[in-house]
Amino acid sequence: MWKIVIIDDDESVLRGMKKIIPWDKLNCEWSGEAKNGETGLELIRAVEPDLIITDIYMPVKNGLDMMEELRTEGFEGRVIILSGYSDFEYARKAMRLDINDYLSKPASRNTIEEVLSKEIEQLEEKAIEQLEFAELRHKVEWYEPVIEKEWIKSLVTGANMVKEPPKTAHTMLKQWDNQEHLIILIAYTDQLERSTLFEKDWYLFRFASSNVIKETTQQWSLDFDFIEFHTHQSALFLHVPRGYAAYYENRFQTLKKELKETLRTYLHLDVMVTSGSMKNDWREASTSTKEAIEHLPYTETKTGINTEEQGTAEDTKRIAVLTDSIEMNQQLSMAIRYADEPKACAVIDELFEKLHDQPFHKPSVLHLGIEMWTMMTYALFDIGIRIRDMFPENFDIYEVLSRQCSWKEVTTELKDIVMKICHHQKWDENLKHRQLVEQMIAFVQERLHENITLHDLSEELYISRNYLGKIFKNVVGETFKDYVTRIRMEKANNMIQEGHYLIYEIAEKVGYGNPAYFSSLFKKYTGYTPTELIQKRTVEQ
Repeated sequence: MWKIVIIDDDESVLRGMKKIIPWDKLNCEWSGEAKNGETGLELIRAVEPDLIITDIYMPVKNGLDMMEELRTEGFEGRVIILSGYSDFEYARKAMRLDINDYLSKPASRNTIEEVLSKEIEQLEEKAIEQLEFAELRHKVEWYEPVIEKEWIKSLVTGANMVKEPPKTAHTMLKQWDNQEHLIILIAYTDQLERSTLFEKDWYLFRFASSNVIKETTQQWSLDFDFIEFHTHQSALFLHVPRGYAAYYENRFQTLKKELKETLRTYLHLDVMVTSGSMKNDWREASTSTKEAIEHLPYTETKTGINTEEQGTAEDTKRIAVLTDSIEMNQQLSMAIRYADEPKACAVIDELFEKLHDQPFHKPSVLHLGIEMWTMMTYALFDIGIRIRDMFPENFDIYEVLSRQCSWKEVTTELKDIVMKICHHQKWDENLKHRQLVEQMIAFVQERLHENITLHDLSEELYISRNYLGKIFKNVVGETFKDYVTRIRMEKANNMIQEGHYLIYEIAEKVGYGNPAYFSSLFKKYTGYTPTELIQKRTVEQ
């Protein structure tokens, strides 16, 4: 409701204005009255109205002197002069004080309503501008880390999608200049698709797997960045003091073994962990990434290429293309995120152009095609769109790729898939909400130890709580409250499995000040109390 005060020494004017203004219709409310400029100043300072209706000539202090004092103090509300005086000097001073309208007494009901409607419309437009500015400010604040993260991913993949480092990275780069750098690649096997956790909840899988990888690495007191390439590959970008590479070599080898063991223990997944060579310059990170990919143990059943028997030039070239595909897939992911069909098709053309002069090789087609399909699935799911909603139920990417008999046919088929994705109606339904939900999820993960509520988020974003809740459920598939509880319980479960924390410490770290309440909620979610789970873990060990 817009707040309006009226300053006038005529009691009949005050009563009349109260009566004739259509308060509900204009979405405004009477917030006070005063009979001179001096008491008017006190009222305005206390109420902070959005709009003032004031007479000019009043005892003690006139309306224009009152407004001059208010403007000096920084009052930015709108002002309507309602006066029987039409002297030019008054009008000129009113213009200097940024008076928004000037009505002569007596004013008709229609005139008053028309002027107030126009002023309130201006207030609404200004409020929308302020809201948009506030939202932009929040987006900039929230997305600065994301921009930095995407730049690091671009650097590591060699995609060159963000050439200049963000300003927030300058301090980090000064430190990198005094360090050497190495990529450790974590690649999931085909077993991933059969993982219950992966099938049940992709967000939860990402959260769980990234936590396991990061917490395992942190135990070695290493400086690192964690990067997700797509559903089947992620990486650690490690930084060590210059000149100490040899000292850290054994640590890296042990870390790779521990990553395999912890992912198998906590997520029941087998992974392949490889690394590239150490680089003196952080700008060479993508070379270390490609070396790590080349060390992946490709087999005949997976790609049709056995790296232990790379006897022909064709095999060597196909391996090079497979190695380059991680860079291409990063570009493809960004293009799909923004429904940029020309860019996505250009990426596909560039990748397969390298193979057009080679004999057609169906295993490579399946490997590259399924990897691209996976990347597009990942990119869409990350912004709240399910790729299966865009294609018929019986669509089978493996069967589609298997039908192709030439590189040209494969290229055409993949570009056709991109076209269907980029022009699907799902974009209209989800595109405007995707960044909002990404912000909400980032907010949750950064503040898991706090008392997070949808009300807090709605105030941060200046969006209705109910509307925000609907958006979140439509995109993520569950209510905000259920999502936060689930993430907290999974985080707590991981901490219990680690065995480094007391129950009350775990409760505090996942946002519960009352350990008893946390324990009862944990049992409801997992079937065990934290104590029972600790005992069970001890017995199993």
